[in-house]
Amino acid sequence: MKTLKIKVLITVLFIVTILGIAGAVVAESRQVAGAADGREKYFTSIRIKKGDSLWSIAKSRISEEYSSIGEYVEEVCETNHIYDGEIKEGMYLVVPYYK
Repeated sequence: MKTLKIKVLITVLFIVTILGIAGAVVAESRQVAGAADGREKYFTSIRIKKGDSLWSIAKSRISEEYSSIGEYVEEVCETNHIYDGEIKEGMYLVVPYYK
C-alpha cells in the first residue's frame, strides 16, 4: 500500500513537471510569434548617459511589437532587475530590439 502511494506521488509530480515545461515552451513561442513580419527579438547592452531616463530610452528604441512605451519600459526593468525605476549615468542596461 505504501509503495502504491509513492508511485502515485511520483506520477503526479512527473505530470506537473511536464505541464510546467510545456507551459514555458508555449509562453516562449508566443513571444517570438508576436513579432511583426517574422522579425525576431534580440538584446543589446547600452550605457546610460547623463540625462537618460527609462522613458527617453524607450522612446528612442521602441518598435511596433510593443503596444506602449510603458510596456517597453516594463520589459527593460524586468530584464535588468530594476525594481525602483531608477537608472544612473554609467550603468549598463540590456534592452530588447527586433530585427
